[in-house]
Amino acid sequence: MKQEDINYIPPQSVVERARVFILRTVWHSELTQAMENEARVELRLLRFPEEKTHTLIAPGAFELVHLSGVVARLYAWKRGFSQIVSVRGPTQIQSNLRLPPFFQGNFDSQLRSEFLLDSPGPIGYLQPYEPTSSSDELPIIITMGCILKGETEHNRYLAHAVLHQLAYLSATTGIPIIMGILTPDTLPQAWERVVQAKAWVKSGFLVWESRLTIDKIFGQKETS
Repeated sequence: MKQEDINYIPPQSVVERARVFILRTVWHSELTQAMENEARVELRLLRFPEEKTHTLIAPGAFELVHLSGVVARLYAWKRGFSQIVSVRGPTQIQSNLRLPPFFQGNFDSQLRSEFLLDSPGPIGYLQPYEPTSSSDELPIIITMGCILKGETEHNRYLAHAVLHQLAYLSATTGIPIIMGILTPDTLPQAWERVVQAKAWVKSGFLVWESRLTIDKIFGQKETS
């Protein structure tokens, strides 16, 4: 098998702000441990602090979705809000009060009002994570697992469900979730691809560098 690597070295400004979460499965634990080892080798080459690398273990690939969601919500889940709500537009008012004839019955009016919607908690909602300060963390989630082909179609349905949900979480939470879940026909094929974990690490940093570039292009400058 031809191995491909990402020809990329992340800038130190991104490396210093990152926090890496390695999520791997118990299933095929020797394989996923080897993947993690390769990822940590790459992180050491980048002089990434070990205390900012966290490993979380899931039973299988399906449960990686749950753990990824939990980690992503640490950054994307907002509690409480305060917002000025403005209401403008036509409305219909019906009155059965004893009013002068002009005001009785149905009539149209223009409603214009503003009010403060304020909730200190416990209301919570998902808000895509956007670092607004140059000191804000840049979290990276790397999922590691192996959905091996079997005698039935189970692997196809499982892979479709897991990959679809991880892609959805990555898009909606604003947290890069790197896909390190292999879908080989055989275990030897999977072992040939363990070294790709180094590229998964680089991918996480590259996504954040591109994200910060987008902010600069559209004038969303971070504050120090």
